[in-house]
Amino acid sequence: MSAETTAQTYNKLQLLRLMLESRQGDRREGILLRQSKGWFQVSGMGHEALAALMYCLRPSDYIFPYYRARGMMLARGMTTDDLALAYFAKRSSSSGGRQMPGHYSSRKLNVFSVPTPTGANLIPATGTGWAMRLNGDDSVCVASVGDAASRQGEFAEAIAFALQEKLPVIFVVEDNKYGISTPTERFNPFNLGLFNKDIVVHVDARYPDKVFAAGSEAVAKARRGDGPTILWCDLDRLSSHTSSDDHRVYRPQEEIDAMQGRDPILLLRQELIDAGELTAETYEQWETETAQAVDEAYLRAEGAEDPV
Repeated sequence: MSAETTAQTYNKLQLLRLMLESRQGDRREGILLRQSKGWFQVSGMGHEALAALMYCLRPSDYIFPYYRARGMMLARGMTTDDLALAYFAKRSSSSGGRQMPGHYSSRKLNVFSVPTPTGANLIPATGTGWAMRLNGDDSVCVASVGDAASRQGEFAEAIAFALQEKLPVIFVVEDNKYGISTPTERFNPFNLGLFNKDIVVHVDARYPDKVFAAGSEAVAKARRGDGPTILWCDLDRLSSHTSSDDHRVYRPQEEIDAMQGRDPILLLRQELIDAGELTAETYEQWETETAQAVDEAYLRAEGAEDPV
């Protein structure tokens, strides 16, 4: 089976606009929820820089995401209109209105439907990687989970099989230090030394350049047939776990304040301004334009047909 060979060109200005679009989508969904026009929201705030991983991939590669991958999905080629239709569970959404908000999928873009039980995407990703290897294809799979899901049986089982068969799977652990309201540092299997350090790459995932560099190496390794990589991505969840949670109840205010200073959008914005590639005025214009475009997308989706 021949694979498509063209990946997107990594462009940080384009990526910043995608990250802004992701953030504005979270903002809009929060407003709609408070207006009783939605019933649930999962935010990707703080996870947006992982969208840089999508620039490492070809159209023929597969993504098995979890529910904070809004930025990755936009970089893969989904639109805010797609995500808005899913938020309202409309007939023309990817699931025909059968999935929860934040549980995106796309057959066209090779995006596997997000399963509600966290970690349940990992074994299907490994099976797909096995099929790729058996077919002689050099495509790869990217599968992402939260840090709390790394203690689940599916996680260990998927990694064991991927190592056994040297499968082209990149496991992305989005470590925001919390499993809902529970700090994960003490039961994180990587802190406990349970995994071979040769397959684990630690990434400061607040910086797109670091994500892209680590992702490029992992993808190249997988395409060579040298087996899987675990990208352990250190980042911050800048919001509550979901709209059914309030992180101010269990997080000290000083912790919340500190992580706001590590916002990946603000870090990339400042990097581009310092490099002379962006001005503060242009960024403010982008914010205004993006907010308006996102609001319009959700208005269109709100008026779309419901399932029958």
